[in-house]
Amino acid sequence: MNNNRFMTGMIAGSVLGITAGVYAINRSTPRQRRRIMRRGAKMARNATRVMDAIDMFR
Repeated sequence: MNNNRFMTGMIAGSVLGITAGVYAINRSTPRQRRRIMRRGAKMARNATRVMDAIDMFR
């Protein structure tokens, strides 16, 4: 039950984050857009590294 609730929250949070990101990109200048895309790529890389580190300890 608890795991199901966690997954529901993760999915809802992801959808909300994507929606906010798309809105922000549509309302920004090209220079701001490039900066947002770079930050997003950096965050994705860091998240992947964290997930790999967590898997390594199992």
